[in-house]
Amino acid sequence: MSTEDIIIRLFLIVDDRIGPVKKRDDAKLYPSEIVTIGLLFALKGGKFSPFYRWLSANYRHWFPDLPEHSRLTRLLRDYSPFAERFLDDPSFFTVIDTFGIELIHPRREGRSKQQIGKKGISNGRWIVGIKLAWLINREGRVVGWQWDTAEAPDNTFRGLATMYDGQTIALTDNGFREADVPQKNLKYCARGTWNERFTIETNLSWVTEVFNAKKMYHRATEHLTARLDYMSALLNCLLEITGGVRSLAQFSI
Repeated sequence: MSTEDIIIRLFLIVDDRIGPVKKRDDAKLYPSEIVTIGLLFALKGGKFSPFYRWLSANYRHWFPDLPEHSRLTRLLRDYSPFAERFLDDPSFFTVIDTFGIELIHPRREGRSKQQIGKKGISNGRWIVGIKLAWLINREGRVVGWQWDTAEAPDNTFRGLATMYDGQTIALTDNGFREADVPQKNLKYCARGTWNERFTIETNLSWVTEVFNAKKMYHRATEHLTARLDYMSALLNCLLEITGGVRSLAQFSI
């Protein structure tokens, strides 16, 4: 699928989901345009400055009133709550798991007082960054998400699943166990059982292979949260475009 087709399809989904939201009199972009740009940034990945140059050089004819760099970053931050409208409903069985995202090289840990990430283990190696937790339904769409620093244990994210107690049974590994805490709607699965859990491994692999987000470069919590908001919404939008087909190889831009 061409980049132009991807942008058009994303904009149509966004415009339909957001609905008629009035643009401010002094605004240059409509909310649906801002959210579409946020989804494109989540899809392109990497740093924001190269993304802005790419968008401005190639698609300014579609966004003729594109604000300057710093103004656009603030708009993406302020309009990111709209991305919650793209989250899906839970199914009878859901799956929850975490994924480590690097923010800085471990040698740079502690050099800045504004450092967001902490040191923790992800996929068998040390990183300085965060953990992203996704709760997905049987179609692979994101129902809810949460992030914390990389040293947080997986059971920190139990609340993401237990908030849907009575609506779904969340399949997870033993890392979500917590002593003397009721199990509620969590189903702890031993290694090699409940192959349904592997659906989330596919989703999390897209963070690296499609969204280029194994490493992020944000230094402010609100901008990092906005990026994860758009990334979770983007996954659901792409699955809507493919009709639920779990192959996103055609969405490299």
